[in-house]
Amino acid sequence: MHKPIKYVEKAVTLGAKGAWFIFDHFNRIKPNPSPTPKWSDKPLLKSYQKSKPPLGWPRATDSLCPKCVPEIRQQILDGHLPHEVLLNEKVGEIKATIVEQDGKIWMVKECPKHGRFQDLMSIDTEFSKHLEDVFPGRDIRAHNDEKLHNHGSSTVKYGRGSVLTIDLTNRCNMMCDPCFMDANQVGFVHEPQWEEIKQMLDNAITIKPRRQMS
Repeated sequence: MHKPIKYVEKAVTLGAKGAWFIFDHFNRIKPNPSPTPKWSDKPLLKSYQKSKPPLGWPRATDSLCPKCVPEIRQQILDGHLPHEVLLNEKVGEIKATIVEQDGKIWMVKECPKHGRFQDLMSIDTEFSKHLEDVFPGRDIRAHNDEKLHNHGSSTVKYGRGSVLTIDLTNRCNMMCDPCFMDANQVGFVHEPQWEEIKQMLDNAITIKPRRQMS
């Protein structure tokens, strides 16, 4: 049997949720205008103005074929394909379905060329559901930086990011499968020059919206 304090906590929680619901409802009748911070050219979004992508499962989504991607990358490096195909065509992209099976969350996808793939996304469906339930909504839409946010169908449309990472080299003494930069697995060494590094830093400053910077 629960201690009396647990019932008090439950009552306070329900009361707080009810009070917030009422306050939020009246606040929408005549809301104050949102401020426009220095790091954005657009005002901050109120909670009810934020959009959300499709959540829950089963649901359809876009994904990549893990075999098409390295093949296309190699064709570009060998000069058989122009790099513009990454901007103008949906190379390597395939449809996928996120489903729950045996208490786990899976992404199931099928490539016409390489067949079926099934990737494990989560071993805890309840925790995954909680993460989606507390998602506050999308951030301000990216704006005034179209030259930087121009990656074809993979273009970043929302959010300010949380950290800027510049890889000075792809040399590494390990070969970790989840490595996002494919260190030691692309067959060539990539090390940006100092002028390129400065350009990356300058570009990061121009992104709108961006994280507050001290």
